[in-house]
Amino acid sequence: MNAFIPLREANAACGSKAVVLSELSRAGFSVPEGFVLPADPSAGWEQELPGVLDALGGSSYAVRSSGMVEDGRELSFAGQFHTSLGVPPADVETEVRRTAVAVEGARAYASAVGQPAPDKVAVIVQRMLSPSAAGVAFTRDPVTGQRISVIEAVHGLGDRLVSGQAHAERWRITPGDRPRRLTERMVLNAGQAATVSRVAVSASECLGGPQDVEWAIADDRVWILQARPITATWTTDQVPAAPSRDATATTVGLMFGTPSSPGTARGRLRIIEDLDDFSRFAAGEVLVCRATSPAWTPLLARAAAVVTTRGGVLSHAAIVARELRIPAITDVPFAMALPDGALVDVDGTTGTITATESR
Repeated sequence: MNAFIPLREANAACGSKAVVLSELSRAGFSVPEGFVLPADPSAGWEQELPGVLDALGGSSYAVRSSGMVEDGRELSFAGQFHTSLGVPPADVETEVRRTAVAVEGARAYASAVGQPAPDKVAVIVQRMLSPSAAGVAFTRDPVTGQRISVIEAVHGLGDRLVSGQAHAERWRITPGDRPRRLTERMVLNAGQAATVSRVAVSASECLGGPQDVEWAIADDRVWILQARPITATWTTDQVPAAPSRDATATTVGLMFGTPSSPGTARGRLRIIEDLDDFSRFAAGEVLVCRATSPAWTPLLARAAAVVTTRGGVLSHAAIVARELRIPAITDVPFAMALPDGALVDVDGTTGTITATESR
């Protein structure tokens, strides 16, 4: 095979995600076998693809982006490129083509963070797993910066967790202590949570810094699907100061949720149901929605803060908010019932939403 590169042999032309997975695979971590089509592939890759799928085996595949700008130490471009899961053999070629050029969604994010968006990306094709549970593990608290593991998990595939479409089980694991479940949802037992933490911490040691690890449990093993440096871990002096209090105003507590990006901001609540509501949102308002996806990035780039009804500290909304340095609160079940247009203070460090009313 000339166009496709075995994942274990990935080089710089294969993009950051593939290079990291290659390093972890060669270090002995469980990484699903795969091949990579570089961003500028040689001609004839379509003829090679059937051989690639035969070598991988299985009945379905994961087709993932691997961009040069993805998964960096400063910016993740989380969710800004395309991934397809459970792709049948007959559709893999179509999904590879689609993933290679699906960069339009990254343009608003790139503009917001002052980076150019690529014209195309490398593509990873891997054998699809059938996990009993999957999720994300941070080897450092992404909100406080503490040296603990934060794990979020869902049953089955983890894409619903990252997108914020599912309510996750959450664990915090302090070195030397027993794992502590923070939610009533039950996906993992304590032993599984501890194993996920050990794998993530070992990966961070292998890669030379705190990591955001996407994992899955299948065939009695913890598999690593992606690992990238944790971006935007704030120190105390970097957290935006709370807005100054108006002596003529009183405050009324409205709701609270999961602190997901630190800092405090003031703005008017704007309830956004879906893409058709985007025109109602003005710069400097507090975005309130059920969850975000890459299509919501233009709003996040202009928001004073974001509040979501679903997701957690490792969801798309939370990760992008931390990189944009705006407060975020997730998992606020009744947030869509908040008074549209009300002036509020959003504290992403404590997870509280407070209404400000003039006397």
